[in-house]
This record gives sequence, C-alpha cells and structure tokens, in this order.
Amino acid sequence: MKQTSWNAKSREDHLQKARSKEFDIIIIGGGITGAGIAREAALRNLSFCLLEKNDFAFGTSSRSSKLFHGGMRYLSSFEFGLVRESTTERNWLMHHLPNLVRPLGFLYCAYEKGKDNALEIIAAIKLYDALSNIMTQYKNYRSSRIFKPEFVEEFEPAITQYDPDLGHMKMAGFYYDTNCDDSRVTLEIIKESLEKSNFESIATNYTKVVDYIKNSQGKVNGVLVNDVLGDESFEVKGKVVVAAGGIWTDELLKNAGYNKEKIYPTKGVHIVVPNERLGNRNAFGIRSFDDGRFFFVLRRGKVSVIGTTDTAYYPESKDLDTPWCKKEDCDYLLNSVNRFFPHAKLTYDDIIGTYAGIRPLIKSEDAKSESDVSRSHEIFESDDGIVAIAGGKSTTHRLMAEELVFYLIEKGYLPKLTNTDHQAKGFSMQPFNVGITRNDFDNLLKEKNLDNISWPDQLEYLHQQFGKQGITILENIKNNPESGLPLLKGYPHCKAEIDFILEYENAPTIMDILCRRTEAQWMIWHYKQAELAEKVAQIASEYYSWSDERKKLEISTYMEYIKNTIWF
Repeated sequence: MKQTSWNAKSREDHLQKARSKEFDIIIIGGGITGAGIAREAALRNLSFCLLEKNDFAFGTSSRSSKLFHGGMRYLSSFEFGLVRESTTERNWLMHHLPNLVRPLGFLYCAYEKGKDNALEIIAAIKLYDALSNIMTQYKNYRSSRIFKPEFVEEFEPAITQYDPDLGHMKMAGFYYDTNCDDSRVTLEIIKESLEKSNFESIATNYTKVVDYIKNSQGKVNGVLVNDVLGDESFEVKGKVVVAAGGIWTDELLKNAGYNKEKIYPTKGVHIVVPNERLGNRNAFGIRSFDDGRFFFVLRRGKVSVIGTTDTAYYPESKDLDTPWCKKEDCDYLLNSVNRFFPHAKLTYDDIIGTYAGIRPLIKSEDAKSESDVSRSHEIFESDDGIVAIAGGKSTTHRLMAEELVFYLIEKGYLPKLTNTDHQAKGFSMQPFNVGITRNDFDNLLKEKNLDNISWPDQLEYLHQQFGKQGITILENIKNNPESGLPLLKGYPHCKAEIDFILEYENAPTIMDILCRRTEAQWMIWHYKQAELAEKVAQIASEYYSWSDERKKLEISTYMEYIKNTIWF
C-alpha cells in the first residue's frame, strides 16, 4: 500500500500547521478515545487537531490486557447493554482489522466448591453468544462449547482437575474473544485519520495543553500548547475543545475551573512468562484464591500474560504517568496461577517483564469494590464550553467517539452534517486501510515474490503488527537483505522494521519504539533489553543525527524504565 511519511523530522511543519489554521475539533488526548474521535471527524470531513502531552497511547491505551472483548464478567452485574455494544464493536474490529484483532479461545472452568457453578457458566456463555451474534452484520469467530473434565484434561492438560479448596472440576465453558496490540490499534486509527483528512488535520505527540483561550462570551475556543520537545508555546484555535484525556481528565478540567472529580483511577498489573513454563494453549478466566477477583491467563504466541489486578491507585501514588508492578501485585497473581497450574511452580525468575496501567473509570458511589465500578462512559461539559468524554472501554472506542461527534452537532458546537451517509450511526464501521487476513497477506507475498525472503516467525509478526504495511517492510528487506536480520536472536525485530517506524510512525524516542510502536518492552526478556536498546538507539541516532550524548540519554532513560518494571 502507498505510504505517506509521518515522522518527527517534520515536527516543525506539523506544529506550524497547528498554529496557522482553525480546526473544527481540538482533541486533547492521544489514547484510543482521542484517536477514535479523530477518525469519526475525518470520515465526516471535519478537521481536527489532536494534541498528546506524552506519546500516543502513552497511558491506558498501551497498558491494558491486550484484549478487545465483550466483557463476560459484566453479565453477572446485568450490564447486558454494555456487553451487547462491546461484542458488536469487537466483531467489527475482528472483521476489518483482522491482523491486529485476532480470535482467542477462553476457558471458564467450574469446580465443585468454586464460586461459579456449572449452570451459571453455561447460561453465561450462551447469553454471550446471543448478545454477540443476534441482529448484527458482524458475527463472532465461532460459537461457544461446553467441555467435560475429561476433554479439558486432554485439551488443556496444564490446568488443575482438582484443588483442595475447589474440589474436582465439573465442566468448562469455551468461548471466543479477541486479543490485540492496543497501542498499535490506537496508532493505526490516528494514521488512518490523518490519511482520510489528506493530512490537512494534525496529530502531534509531546504537545501539552497548559491553558485555554476564550472568546468574548467567555467560551473556550482554543488552547495554549507547550512543545515538550522544543520548549516553545503556541496557540491552537478551534470551534470546540474536547477533553479525551483518560486518567488525566480531572487534571485537564481543573485548569478550566471544573472542580468536580469524575475519575476513579484503578491500577491493573500484568506479568509475562514463557508459555512453555505455564503450558496454557488458550486463555483462561480464573478467580483469585485471595479475594475471589476474576482475572485472565492469556496466550500470546510464545508468552503467557497474567492479569490484571484491580486496585485503587490512590493513595498508592498520585503520579498517573508511572504506575509500576509492585511485589504485592506480583505475589497476588502468582499465588492463584500456581494453584490453577500446579506443575508450573512459577517464581520471579520466570518473569520476562511486567507492565502496569491505570483505568480511567467514572466514579460510582454504589460500587463495593474496584471491580464493581462500571465500565460505562459519560459525556459532560465545563461551564466555559469544554466538552469531555471519560470512562468506557477500549473495545467501544468507536461507539464513544461517534456519540461524542453527534453530541457536538446536537449542542451546536459543530454545524449539522449535510451528507446523508455521515448522519448515519455506524457509518464509521468501515474497513481499515491496513487490515488484511493472513491468507490475503500470503497471496500478496507470492504475487510480489516476497514469500521466501524471511522466516516464518518474522512473517507472522510483520503481518500481525503491520498488516498491509508489512509488505512495504518486506520489500525493503528484499532490497537490503541485511536489514531483515534479527536485532536479537530468537526475536522478529529487525532494522527494516525500525526504519519503517521512524519514517512513518512519528516516534521521536526509543521509548516510543520499544514500548508503543512495538511490544518489545514486555515481550523480550528483561536481561536482553540493554542489547536491544543499544541497537535501536544506533538506528534512531543515524536517522535523527543524534549526538553521542543524546544517544546515551535515550538508552539510559529506557533502561531506567525497564529497571522499574523488574524490581525482583
């Protein structure tokens, strides 16, 4: 597919465009919600300026469970509408972004003395099927099934058939949701939004909104922005300012005089171990032996991702930028996983890496625990006309963004849409430019004589992470075979991939590359990170013409981050 350069070398051009025109929508926040709003705007010929104070997907949008899912556990709280919305959006993404949003089988086991009995699980997964597939154009991957313990023992031999506290396994429900790379989905939405706008709109990272500009009626019609990388301030004007700052929403609105706290931040931690140590072939939903909380054991290629925890972030810390996996978080997860997978006997030595994120949940006075706080979203305004959207799930980002755009039109912030198609709900449920199935990807490789220039693991990786853009990377490898060699033995990352990221994906730092453009930060062993950082920093240094001091700073900053993720 045709690529348009979008990189940090052209940063000044992007900032100049932001200074020089008035936009329909100024979006504060470069997570998946802000990205979704940009896409809704672009598809309806509305201009936008998206401003992110850190990197795109810096917050929750790169630190989730890496799932787009309907929310099986929300059925127990009777949130059928949320599940229905989520499964519909999940199915659409799976069909139109199949390389990044992929089916994943889940087992949910019932034990004699467990909290979830067999009849409840059967009812839940059948209802989940119905909500996923009835009256929708997009269907789930496959229907659910019920397994007897004997089949589970053969199908998933690593899971325990008996536990002293749970008794014997009675059955297991098997259903499908999807896994994803959350930060890459966010990035692809932003890239597609820019392409749909013919790059007349703007999306910039490391641009922090520090104040608001008001018109003569006292309504906000612009923002004062600080260029974090250049230490310069400038103004951006727009018809409406939208705060889509996720966990930073209260902070954004406080500066506008909106003092009511809307966000209840909860921390979620994940630990990553080699799949061969755990042995799960699919994903599992299990309950903690400590407090009965539900969490996942996910299969992701050659690793298993365990999590998430769900604890109040305050008063642990007030720093929303840097949540960490603590010893008590890790012990909480390992304690239960080692009971459900007794042959694993996981220890700290088995941990490849960790990551922690914060959920921007809407405060609820009725919630008895963090897990009970609703995942629904809310649109609200400050007195001076800043429109905010908060809460929700990454799975429903498109629906949230569509609702927000229609709200802006209904409230008169934007003119009414004249195109009949643009007025329709669901108009944006369109295919993504980069989306491609593995079968179509392989056929393209053969057509272009690219099928024999790489090895299977790298081909799978380039397809999954880059979709049609993987063809561009492989064409570059064909022209320069050395650029396709692995940067680390046993891993698919190569110079051609990093070159592509630098040229087309606006990554000013190696933190951006290793934490968000790729999943290297938590997929690659922590003791190999220094070697990887050195090689990626060298490639970026040549591209950006960094000094030796800047290169060393990039490496040390990244390695300090890694150090904080592996306290053990």
